[in-house]
Amino acid sequence: MSLLVSADIPSSRWRRCRWAIAALAIGLTTLVFPRPLGAAVAEPNAWISEPIIGPWAPPPALDEPVSRWQEPVPAGVDSLSFPHFTGPEFNELFTTAELPNLSSISAPPTITDSAEMDEQVRAEAVERGYQRRALPADYALMRLIDDGLALQRPAAVAWLALEQDAAEHGFELELKSAYRGHRYQREVFLRPFEVPYEFDDLAERLKMSAPPGYSKHHTGYAIDIGQVGHAHFGSSPAHEWISADNFAIAKKHGWIPSYPPDGGRQGPVPEPWEFTYVGVEAILCFHQPPAGDDPLCTASAAARGLRHVGE
Repeated sequence: MSLLVSADIPSSRWRRCRWAIAALAIGLTTLVFPRPLGAAVAEPNAWISEPIIGPWAPPPALDEPVSRWQEPVPAGVDSLSFPHFTGPEFNELFTTAELPNLSSISAPPTITDSAEMDEQVRAEAVERGYQRRALPADYALMRLIDDGLALQRPAAVAWLALEQDAAEHGFELELKSAYRGHRYQREVFLRPFEVPYEFDDLAERLKMSAPPGYSKHHTGYAIDIGQVGHAHFGSSPAHEWISADNFAIAKKHGWIPSYPPDGGRQGPVPEPWEFTYVGVEAILCFHQPPAGDDPLCTASAAARGLRHVGE
């Protein structure tokens, strides 16, 4: 296919009673003030407590915030026992996670100067398994991390925790990419091509990059990481450490692989460097039915009024 476009473009449960009480409180609020379908989810009980520092309004032409923050990570996560997931389960976990501060998904952004070409790109992207992704609902809740890269508040804390954990084990991680808006993702998608842009094989490009509107980076809950001194993260010692035992280290900090090697029809080819944040609670409760014997997962399901995916 060829497209031509223009340039305009504790002990093992760890404080679960506290979680359950907080989740129940959120549930009562949800019953009294139900949210419309697709609306942003209220931030669930924070197993992390952080201050709100430096609210910001993004300039019209930029996708970067202008404030910095950092928060210590609570103790006790090491004692948790995490379930194992298949590649499709990892993907489903991110898609179904009740993540805070996400907007409703609106009309997809433009990719080229041709509506017909855009429809062709989107159709092939969906066929590969790409899904539309939400943008942040309130940019004032975003936080600026390394080198001007922004993340949602829970993901920002979790990245700092993972980075510190890696350093304590002798690995120097670096954050290469985080939140990306539609405009920036459009530039990423078209970056390999020169004017006039020509896609000799769109399928090959879609193996490497999401079109704008379909990237998990839009949410502010996805990161690309590397290990300093190693060109390819997938063959680095840090990747071996973080991915061992079904990504146990990543799970400890609320992260899961974004495009796992056995993920099936998921969009791009497996990307060992990309991780998405879902939170420790979502990981622990994915396989738990709402009426199970785990007070954390039962209370959380009741608070959201949802049935868990793994039931």
